[in-house]
Amino acid sequence: MPLEKNPFGDRLAQLLTQHGISQNRLAQQLGISRSTVTGWIKHGTLPDAGLLKMLCEALDCSADWLIGVGQQREKQDAAGVIHWAEEIPPFIPDVQREPIEHGLRLFHGLVNETHTAPEIRSRYPPQFIRSALQAAFRSGAIRLTAVTRATNLEHRLREKYPFLKDAVVAEIPGQCEDTLIRTELVTFLAATQVLTRVIREGAIGLGSGYTMLRFVEHSIPSADQFSGTAWVPLLAFAPHNMSDYSANLLARLMSIRHPGSRALYLPHPAECATPEMQAVAAETQRYQHNLQTIFASVSGVDRRDGTGESHLLTEFRSADYAAEAPFLRDAYARLPDKSRFGGELLRYLLDTEGQILSHDEAVGSQVNLDILRYNSDMIGRVCLIAARRYKALPILTCLKHRLANAVVIDREIAETLLDESSIGNST
Repeated sequence: MPLEKNPFGDRLAQLLTQHGISQNRLAQQLGISRSTVTGWIKHGTLPDAGLLKMLCEALDCSADWLIGVGQQREKQDAAGVIHWAEEIPPFIPDVQREPIEHGLRLFHGLVNETHTAPEIRSRYPPQFIRSALQAAFRSGAIRLTAVTRATNLEHRLREKYPFLKDAVVAEIPGQCEDTLIRTELVTFLAATQVLTRVIREGAIGLGSGYTMLRFVEHSIPSADQFSGTAWVPLLAFAPHNMSDYSANLLARLMSIRHPGSRALYLPHPAECATPEMQAVAAETQRYQHNLQTIFASVSGVDRRDGTGESHLLTEFRSADYAAEAPFLRDAYARLPDKSRFGGELLRYLLDTEGQILSHDEAVGSQVNLDILRYNSDMIGRVCLIAARRYKALPILTCLKHRLANAVVIDREIAETLLDESSIGNST
């Protein structure tokens, strides 16, 4: 799956022609193989920082011109649903560049439907697809600049759920089924369409998970929008759990991105053996009772198997399947009556009535769900961010039982919410 264009290769070929230098001669001059030069020109590979410097000296050009800094144009999918800027960080070694390039190829293939998700899954192992796409997104090689909203569905959702303060629905490029790409769309919209309207609130609650991480990383740093804001974790992982997606970590990342704000720390019960840590926990829990806005995501079951016959430990799904799901899958597997399962929220497993069935034993100090209900009923905002149909039932459960009053979702979830009869074993 080649990249759409290879501007670096085109510029390099142009310089070789201008200077009358062959690929063989350039390779000899740089002390590399001819195939490396061919890769730059024909296959979209890029040199590391050292070779880039040598190239510029040999061809008497600037690095900025050769790599196209300042000349990147906005790209879009075939239907114009999403727009993005694309640029591989120039001064990184090949070992870092390669997975980013793979991620770019996968992204182009999936959003432009030159390759379907089943075709890609048959060619590459899941871990490779996940790591390559994450490398492209989190390095900034792909930066979304616009995502089309399904305004007709937003209007219908507001009619069906008149208490919604926000109903933001991301269009889907073609039939793109990749969960990480779809997560990018909703987290981008949540950060640019909802979070940007939150001004200098005293306390904002944050859930955990990969979806929330990307929401945080999409948030736009500002000088004073969150001056005086406390970022409040809504659950705590056990000390031995080193998850990159914990609410405490996300609160800290928010405080770093937004000057003038601060992160509170929520200790796990196992950390509260001293009066000092008990005081820290008490302060954070006080803030949990005074939240003005809450952002969280959900998880569900049966993303791929519509029959409901899959093994229990493969049914439970989350955005980053490898990193998030293990403990939740175990908790779900132990439920005596899985037909009552309504979804996961803040590591609580809820039934279809919005009541707690079980919880993830890897976490503790979870916020009381009555706080979410109070915020939803009063002047606060509880915003759920989610993509893919397997999260439709958890979103429906939360809306029906007033655990949320705002959603940022994709078209697939919105259509499912508007046709509840389609929610069955396949969710």
